[in-house]
Amino acid sequence: MRQDKLELYKGMLTSGELYDYSDEELISYQHELVERLNQFNKTPETPEGLREREAILREALGTYGEGLCIIPPVYANWGLKNVHVGKNVFFNFNVCFVDDADITFGDDCLVGPGCHLITAQHPVSPRLRKNQLQYNKPIHIGNNVWLGAGAMILPGVTIGDNSIIAAGSVVTRDVEANVIVAGSPARVLRRITEEDDRFYDKTKSVPEELRRKYLDG
Repeated sequence: MRQDKLELYKGMLTSGELYDYSDEELISYQHELVERLNQFNKTPETPEGLREREAILREALGTYGEGLCIIPPVYANWGLKNVHVGKNVFFNFNVCFVDDADITFGDDCLVGPGCHLITAQHPVSPRLRKNQLQYNKPIHIGNNVWLGAGAMILPGVTIGDNSIIAAGSVVTRDVEANVIVAGSPARVLRRITEEDDRFYDKTKSVPEELRRKYLDG
């Protein structure tokens, strides 16, 4: 696809405005991106396969951060082209991106298996919706965020630094920094505090040698 046309459609996809997605050239290009991701999902668990994975990801992702690990399979209807990751980000298997608009991750994020991040929306009107009209809203994930297994992040959501999204939660609105949220729709359970540097799994003490190594340095 010509770069000028690609830039035109990139603007359309990220504008937040309603549009008619029917351009055959654009759809053909999208299929090419998805096929590249299919090749990633077929790579073997060998040193050669791991090198092939990294090469594919460097080409596929909108922004590639060093220290990235994605365990296949991974799914994205734009082949990760609109996914941007910082450094040391980990995705477990079966993560699904509806990446019509940008999905951005900061550094040191953990994404559990089966998470869904969805940027596409459709109008409520049945007459508009049956013609496959849509609009898109970007998702922004801060630094050091943990998305628990099966969490679903809906269009337009921003999640602040250090926050935790409990497994199976459906996040429909922004999440502030340093909180734990859970449920459908997700709501704040509590804040993350300095006590969490001392205890894990509710009442177990963090071993002194680990505190000295990771917290007191």
